Amino acid sequence: MKVEETFFRDMYHQICLLTDADLAQKFYDMLEMDGEKPDGLLTYGYIDKEAGFTFSILGGAQTSGGRLKIFPINYKKAALIRRGAAAESDVKILTDDYALAFRDRMEMINDTYAVDEACERTRYIKNLDPFRHPHYPDDVVVYFLSKDSKPELLWVRCLSVDGKILTGKLLNEPAKDLGCHEGDEIKFGVVQVNDQKVLIYLPPAEVDSLA
Repeated sequence: MKVEETFFRDMYHQICLLTDADLAQKFYDMLEMDGEKPDGLLTYGYIDKEAGFTFSILGGAQTSGGRLKIFPINYKKAALIRRGAAAESDVKILTDDYALAFRDRMEMINDTYAVDEACERTRYIKNLDPFRHPHYPDDVVVYFLSKDSKPELLWVRCLSVDGKILTGKLLNEPAKDLGCHEGDEIKFGVVQVNDQKVLIYLPPAEVDSLA
């Protein structure tokens, strides 16, 4: 499967082989290939809260001939790929085969980009999946209702969940006066509207009534 067809949780905290000769060639100067040409990259998938889903490069790969050869990488420069840049790459999960060899590197990445437990839980809420940004799994699109105009759709970055009520950071400035602004922490939740579920902003008064 291609990266763009693979859900983020399937690649999250996993060692992923990205087969893509053009993408691998961009990192050739950092790879110790002994004159050979890479046609892939061995990577580790994680979430950078600000930059979105990211692959940290663990090494170069050569997959031709039915054998997989892994080559070291020089870490003097940043060696990473955002999900959007790898969208057309084929991906295969190889965690079981390489977890021990890259354990220290994986732990370093996990420590660097760790979020608190409350935020981490939101990454596993399946009800949020239809509303997530394809490259920024923490960001969801939320409906903001107004009595005198059409609903406004805004992006919110998930921070925590308490029961059915989520807390997030508003990432856009509303065009209308909604009583909140870009950068504010807001409450929101999943509700059923006709035959579909949507994420809706919950004003403070409504949150208090649900408490």
